[in-house]
Amino acid sequence: IIIMLFTSLLFSEEKYKEPTYKLIEQKGNIEIREYKQYVIAKTSTKISHNNEDNNMFRTLAGYIFGNNNANKSIPMTAPVTMYDSNNTQTMIFYMLDAKTTYDLPIPDNKNIKLENFNLGKCAVIKFSWFTSDYKVSKYKEKLKSFLSDNNLIALSPYMLNRYDPPWRMPFMRRNEIIVQIK
Repeated sequence: IIIMLFTSLLFSEEKYKEPTYKLIEQKGNIEIREYKQYVIAKTSTKISHNNEDNNMFRTLAGYIFGNNNANKSIPMTAPVTMYDSNNTQTMIFYMLDAKTTYDLPIPDNKNIKLENFNLGKCAVIKFSWFTSDYKVSKYKEKLKSFLSDNNLIALSPYMLNRYDPPWRMPFMRRNEIIVQIK
């Protein structure tokens, strides 16, 4: 435990580039934000009872570590975003150094799509520790209640943002549930 704590503290200053946003409103751990459009790399898989997070992460990580037509490394960014829609689970990496999809090398893996992603106005709830199904569901429900109480309408699936590497101590982790709103 001491080694894990030391390692986590040692690497706690490790910062990845993150999407910027304009903070519109804050109420406790819930924020209303305005994002601009970003270029993303994404991969999807059919939802099953098996945990596909690691396979999707490996697919996208392979791309940014050089599994592309230029054998070019692309900087890691945060967060890693995941969402479910129509029996499909999707994972997103933000390509923050790219202005368009044409600025990026072509993925060798055909399961990776490069797209423009316009988040726009979003409601976000922040939390720490692990992202268990229970915890994600709990914060998703809190965000749904906030939307209902404030007459806001969800326009997208509820997405999970994870900001930290796996060696980060649980109490130091940053996570969010985010949803586009009207």
